[in-house]
Amino acid sequence: MNLFYPSHDIALAHGVKHFNPPAAALRLQEDLAFLSDIWNQPFLKGEKQIPIPWGWDWDTRDFIHRKYGVKMSQLPTDEELAQIRQLSSRRSSIVCLEELYKKLRTDLPDDLTEKLFSLLRVTMPQYLDSEDKLWNFITSHDTAGKPFVLKTPWSSSGRGLLVSHSYTKAGMQVSNLRTVLMQQAMGTIRKMGGIMGEEWITDKVQDFAMLFYASTEQVRFIGYSLFDNDNSSVGTTYRQGYLLSNEKIEERLGIRKDVLSTIAKSYEEILTELLLPFFGKPWQLGYLGIDMMTYHPENESMVLAGNDSTSKKTVAAHPCIELNLRCTMGIVCRLWYDQHQTEGVFRISQMLSNRHFKAEFLPTE
Repeated sequence: MNLFYPSHDIALAHGVKHFNPPAAALRLQEDLAFLSDIWNQPFLKGEKQIPIPWGWDWDTRDFIHRKYGVKMSQLPTDEELAQIRQLSSRRSSIVCLEELYKKLRTDLPDDLTEKLFSLLRVTMPQYLDSEDKLWNFITSHDTAGKPFVLKTPWSSSGRGLLVSHSYTKAGMQVSNLRTVLMQQAMGTIRKMGGIMGEEWITDKVQDFAMLFYASTEQVRFIGYSLFDNDNSSVGTTYRQGYLLSNEKIEERLGIRKDVLSTIAKSYEEILTELLLPFFGKPWQLGYLGIDMMTYHPENESMVLAGNDSTSKKTVAAHPCIELNLRCTMGIVCRLWYDQHQTEGVFRISQMLSNRHFKAEFLPTE
């Protein structure tokens, strides 16, 4: 094991103190171990006593205790790790969205109209913890002709998704028989206590995230990540991240800078309040991110960007797909660019013929 622990989310899903990752995950962990140096530069220079892991879980705590000789009294308790596990659930996206919308009502600039504010709003996710709730969610969306996705509370790299429809040249088609979908989703509810139900956004433009650092005192915004996923029809597998300045990413997103800065400031306050029980400890939560996306909403003619009056399609933003209470590949990209100031892309290969993985920081040609 090492500080880069890609099985962190899977370990949380199982909720056990000692988790044995699958062989491919162990190989990925070994091959990409060097990535942890990127987010642990202060520790490597002797500026911090306790290194920051990919994420806090029971196995990671025990590893840091053994490897670095850190006393257990200086590391998260079982109760604190259980709290971190609950906050790492996708259910936290509901809290983040609810609190964000409260703040935006009062904090957005006066020149943003109600119509413009509506382009930051999405249908609130639902936590479905019974067969009746699940069936009502599925049938109501089918009746309204709205595609949806069911998400396990914990999963890694976009896994654990059940998408209601597939998309072909012929258009949107039902991809799962509802009896099969119900059986799969009920298996998750029985195992994990519930499942997330959300509307599926069909016209995605770009995945991005806002990134934060949780110290021993507060949460502060550190910038953005911009990334692509492998499968455009499902959009779940990380393909590459862009090595760009925060300013360049803002330009590519095409969203008004005052809107972005207001969202970032709001999340600083929301996350500081949410994570208050973990401040003042010898250890730090470290890095975290909130995944978002831009998309073209249906039946809209306004432009959220404000910078491009010639745009023909509306640019809307989903301000919280999920909260990642851990380091992310986006944070790796953000910190690497800030340390090297070289534009390019960051890519992780599929398993190669020698059964190893390769991660590369490739400068723009």
